[in-house]
Amino acid sequence: MTIFTGVAISPGVGMGPAWLVVDPLELAADPAAITRDQIAGEWTRILASFEQTRRELEDSARRIEEQLDAPLAGIFRAHGMMLDGILSSGDIETELEALIGAEGAVRRVFRRLQARFRALRGPTQQRADDVADLGRRVLRHLGGVDGSSVEHVPAGHVLVIERLLPSDVVPLSRRGVAAIVVGALASGAHAALLAREKRIPVVAGPPGIVHRLRSLEELLVDGSRGTIVVSPDAETRRVFQARVEAFNQAAVRCRGACLEPAITLDGQRITVEANLGAHDDVELAIDNGADGVGLLRIEQLYLARTLPPSEDELFEELRALTAPLRGRSVTVRLLDVGGDKPVSFLPLPVEPNPSLGRRGVRLLLEYPQLVRPQLAALFRLAQELDVRILVPMVTLEEDIRAMRVLFDATLETLPGARRPPFGAMIETPAAALSVATIARHVDFLSVGTNDLAQYTLAAGRDDPAVSHYYDDTHAAVMRLLGIVISDAPGMPIAVCGELAGREERMPELLRLGFRSLSMAPGLIPGAKELIRGMTSVR
Repeated sequence: MTIFTGVAISPGVGMGPAWLVVDPLELAADPAAITRDQIAGEWTRILASFEQTRRELEDSARRIEEQLDAPLAGIFRAHGMMLDGILSSGDIETELEALIGAEGAVRRVFRRLQARFRALRGPTQQRADDVADLGRRVLRHLGGVDGSSVEHVPAGHVLVIERLLPSDVVPLSRRGVAAIVVGALASGAHAALLAREKRIPVVAGPPGIVHRLRSLEELLVDGSRGTIVVSPDAETRRVFQARVEAFNQAAVRCRGACLEPAITLDGQRITVEANLGAHDDVELAIDNGADGVGLLRIEQLYLARTLPPSEDELFEELRALTAPLRGRSVTVRLLDVGGDKPVSFLPLPVEPNPSLGRRGVRLLLEYPQLVRPQLAALFRLAQELDVRILVPMVTLEEDIRAMRVLFDATLETLPGARRPPFGAMIETPAAALSVATIARHVDFLSVGTNDLAQYTLAAGRDDPAVSHYYDDTHAAVMRLLGIVISDAPGMPIAVCGELAGREERMPELLRLGFRSLSMAPGLIPGAKELIRGMTSVR
């Protein structure tokens, strides 16, 4: 039995066999050597995998050209030309002549080329990521990649992975993954937030942990204490199993009082709503007493797709999802991608600092053809449900003004349609300090404290190296919240970041003047109980 101590990222306990996912380009060892009479067969396999990758790229280019725009499709075609150049260079054949198998030959050539681009300066350096993506595609089609896939992790297993993306987390809860061990992950990263909301225990590190674990060996993962037990003895397993059972029972238990409103001692009713993703359990939010949905993220309808959903697809999916919420308000955030949330159908160039680049409203304004189907689907949904539409990552007044023009123009295409409330997310210091001008164009505001803390403290929420600087309870963040309240009098304002669910900060949020909090469903019963014992005096 071995015990490792890392960083607690998402609370909870889980146990099961390790399911290792290894980047095929980063494997240290090549497969066994081949004989000379095997070279022709290995070359045939390589040609087939390159052709599959080429067809995949061309299909993506064609579909993107039809649904989005030609320049974006050109990126896929440029990747195809790069692929042809690598194949015709003769480098892979040289590796085969050295009696290296197909996987090893491909891996060596792509890793060398990736290293060359990384050594360059300027924009050309970004080509290293393109090379890496192509290499992974080819190796996937070869079908001989060591290590398993996130897409196929079995229920009850512990995912062990070097890097965790939001798109990885989205399907995991539906497969019943027991826990996650990740090489490095900051507690404020979007993947970490999703894992917490999906109640998946996560431990990050210690350094090199992915290479110190073996596939299918038993792991006990404590996401509350940050420990990983490898190959436990019988007594340790028994004690841990009891903790798992107790945790699961507590997770599904809901006091009857959580279904009652949260009213402070001085008679103020506080709206306590749920943060949900499009594939989350809506019934869980209702059972935990959610007064509504304060933040419905629709990224999960996009992250795993090669093309964006159509208006009809969005409408039908959202209609089915929100059906149990009749009588409750639902705030739907428009697609918020970019930064650490890439989507395959938008192969944007790598940016020096993605958190400060094209994300949220900036990306939406650049690709209005992505926005219109969302708005049209939500306008249709608003005829049946109390829907509010929220624009992500607003920084300047001109951002929300331009989105308002798009909002109004799309609504005009649906004569007689009821107009849903239109709101902006306040997630940057600039937005907080200029909230009075932003408020002129909206019906409500929602403060995303996760990103607000990141930009206020200049500490990347997804960067483990500066995680000790990232503190959403810092006095500077709280001061900005006070400014938002004072500079937008009479405007409905909610808090929907993780800060909303921190019990130790709820009294201060109420004293500042917030009357609407949105949090992970599991936190709602405790929050309501706490609020009933508070006063809301400012």
